[in-house]
Amino acid sequence: MIKIWISVLFLVTLLPDSIFAGDFEELTAICEGCHGPAGASPYSDVPTIGGQSEKYIRGSLASFQVWGRPCVKSLYRSGDTSRPKTDMCKIAGGLSTEDIQMLGEHYSSQPWVAAPQPFDASQVEAGDALHQQHCESCHEQGGSTISVGPKLAGQWAPYLKSALKFVPSGEHMVPPLMERRLGEFSEQDIGALLNYYASQQN
Repeated sequence: MIKIWISVLFLVTLLPDSIFAGDFEELTAICEGCHGPAGASPYSDVPTIGGQSEKYIRGSLASFQVWGRPCVKSLYRSGDTSRPKTDMCKIAGGLSTEDIQMLGEHYSSQPWVAAPQPFDASQVEAGDALHQQHCESCHEQGGSTISVGPKLAGQWAPYLKSALKFVPSGEHMVPPLMERRLGEFSEQDIGALLNYYASQQN
């Protein structure tokens, strides 16, 4: 895993200059065509990025540039919805280091908006216990604060579920400890965790 991350960092330095030519309004308009205004996603399969840490946003975009995260094609949800399907690897591949820096600064300064979503209240207590035992060290205060890992409390559960399924295949690179722990979780464990995160909507 360490060798993979070294390769990611090396390849990022070889990427071309931005295709957006420094037009930040155009750049954020493309982001918000799927992630919503200020990065507060109204779509259950698209993550909220507003209010995540600058480090996490920059790291995620750099990982997409070298296919370190799954790149599922999707239609734009707002703006010019006649545009053809795209994916995060294609979009991130056209970003310069400066673009990534600006996006990290911009979206990390936005308020975090928890997703208004249904959840199974009967699973929340079990999910809380699993989080405290296995996840709290990197996703502190129940996943509600910026820590080693991203905020999870209030993130869209369908998005989290789809992202986690790519971890075992290596399509979604995560720290080795997280990868190992996810491999030990049952489907029921993951369901409980997702319901716990979905329940945190205040």
